[in-house]
Amino acid sequence: MIGYIRLEILRLIRNGGYLMMSLVMPVGLYLTVAGGGPDQESLARSMVGAAAFGALGVVITNGTGIAEDRALGWLRQLRLTPLSPAQVVVARGAVATCLGIMPIVVIGLVGALYKGVHLSAGTWLEVFVLLWVGIAPLAMLGIGIGYLFPAQLAQIAGTLSYLSLTLLGGLMLPVASLPSWAQPLSKETPVFRYAELSWDAAKGSAFSASGVAVLGVWTVLLAAFAAYAYRRGGRRA
Repeated sequence: MIGYIRLEILRLIRNGGYLMMSLVMPVGLYLTVAGGGPDQESLARSMVGAAAFGALGVVITNGTGIAEDRALGWLRQLRLTPLSPAQVVVARGAVATCLGIMPIVVIGLVGALYKGVHLSAGTWLEVFVLLWVGIAPLAMLGIGIGYLFPAQLAQIAGTLSYLSLTLLGGLMLPVASLPSWAQPLSKETPVFRYAELSWDAAKGSAFSASGVAVLGVWTVLLAAFAAYAYRRGGRRA
């Protein structure tokens, strides 16, 4: 399975659309719109939101690539290998989370060197690990979209999911700026709870137990969705 993960990473890196989604757009928005400030807590919060935005773009883009692979018969080729369906889904999720490292690191560097975000070494490491590992349940969403829809519909579904979750999850704008009816809903989304882990770490607060529980529930639900989509997509491939 390690060889398959390496192959998928190389294939995605060669995709110019991946670079655009994972680096150019989130870094550009961070520099021009979501810089935060003037206090350190606001600066760190904006940086975490931008990094989460970039990582989310990677995992959603991964779903579009899966749909394109299905159309080219790649899924049929995989079924000829010793890889089980569970291994394929896990491997694709690992690929998405590994590629999510790039926007997290680049935006972190921009935050530290240009935006003036100051954190201790231990806090930087904690924020990085949480942003990287915490994206896993949302990677399952991207995988599910890729296996469930044909390529064009997967791109539309991925874009709508990306933009709506970014807005509702409060990544680039504070949740308080949302309509009053949407604010309680925002805190039940996986994107908000994913970013909340790193927001809390950056300001030295304890993790929200309810937030971890909500993210855990979403992890189970989205993993089940990805497994269902893989089985359904396999029957159509």
